[in-house]
Amino acid sequence: MTALILVAHGSRHDGARPALEALAESVRATLPAPSAGGPEDVRVAWLEFIDPSLEGLCAEFAARGIRDAVIVPLLFTEAFHRTVDLPEQAAAATAATGVELEIRDGLGLGDGVRRAVVRSVLAAAASPGDDVLIVAVGSSAAAADDAVRDFAAGLDGMLPGRVRAAFAIKLGSDIDDAVAAAAERGRGLVVAPLFTAPGLLWDLAVRGVAGRAAVAEPLGTLLCDVVASRWGSCVGATRCAA
Repeated sequence: MTALILVAHGSRHDGARPALEALAESVRATLPAPSAGGPEDVRVAWLEFIDPSLEGLCAEFAARGIRDAVIVPLLFTEAFHRTVDLPEQAAAATAATGVELEIRDGLGLGDGVRRAVVRSVLAAAASPGDDVLIVAVGSSAAAADDAVRDFAAGLDGMLPGRVRAAFAIKLGSDIDDAVAAAAERGRGLVVAPLFTAPGLLWDLAVRGVAGRAAVAEPLGTLLCDVVASRWGSCVGATRCAA
């Protein structure tokens, strides 16, 4: 029996858990039953702040006789939590519980995430031609932030408005600049989160733009197809294509 674990960073925000539990439920409903090749269970584990931890969830699985699990990191880039924190916690969970864990690719910034962001933006926009500011958490790893900028540049060719990226941990004047640039072009602005769920950093961005721009929702269940594909197309693989 093999389970599917969606691993999230964790947040002190009250909305984080319900948003990702809803995503897990959506994935569970999308994938086949265990008898038809689907996972025995689909659950969320958290790297910090929220229970269950990865080790705690694996202990529960072991008690139920589940000895293997596939991990899909709910992370967009290959930064610290994906490259260091998660592998260390997965190794510790296996050592403590005996549950073997296979870490697959995270959400990434491929076509599935691109479609989810476009849907979120269009649902919030007053006009399809509005400019867009994509707000990601941000990272100390320059390559991770560069990947988000490249992602925004790709959306710039898909949406009528101008698309740029900003980072919640270092917003600075980015929101003011985006509002002013949109106004100069005679357009509105949509501030859209590259976040899986509500979070304290996203709340800061929302407060910073209050009354000056439309605000899109965290991606949540819009990511269902991306997560489900990590299970369905890659069973038995070590890593999946982004």
